Amino acid sequence: MNLYRRYQQSESDAGWTRMDLLIALYDKALERLDRAEAALGAANPSEAMTLLLKVQQIIMALADGVRVEVNPEANTNMLRLYEHAMHEVAQATAPGIANARKVLQTLRQGFEAVREEANALERSGRLSPMARAEAVIATA
Repeated sequence: MNLYRRYQQSESDAGWTRMDLLIALYDKALERLDRAEAALGAANPSEAMTLLLKVQQIIMALADGVRVEVNPEANTNMLRLYEHAMHEVAQATAPGIANARKVLQTLRQGFEAVREEANALERSGRLSPMARAEAVIATA
């Protein structure tokens, strides 16, 4: 079952929140980076490229959720980080994968730090549940 369907099903039972889904996307991207790096090390560039393309889809889905108008300076910087990670992934090299991993891990840690508060806001209704997730569906 894909992540968005799990999210939709869990809205009523206080399971997955938008923050849980966001962190799960980071986890999936990081896991695929690890697998791509292993595939490169095993001289399997075809498998590595397939995995790296999925990572790029996830990064694009994450970038699609950034609303610059909400906080122009911080969110523009977030988009720049995603752009940098995309560029590094596109290199399809071990150093590029390591650089992308560092960016994504750092961002994931930041979201993990506010996860509890964001989940509480969503569950209390002060933060509305995610309404659309076409890009998220494509990454599952």
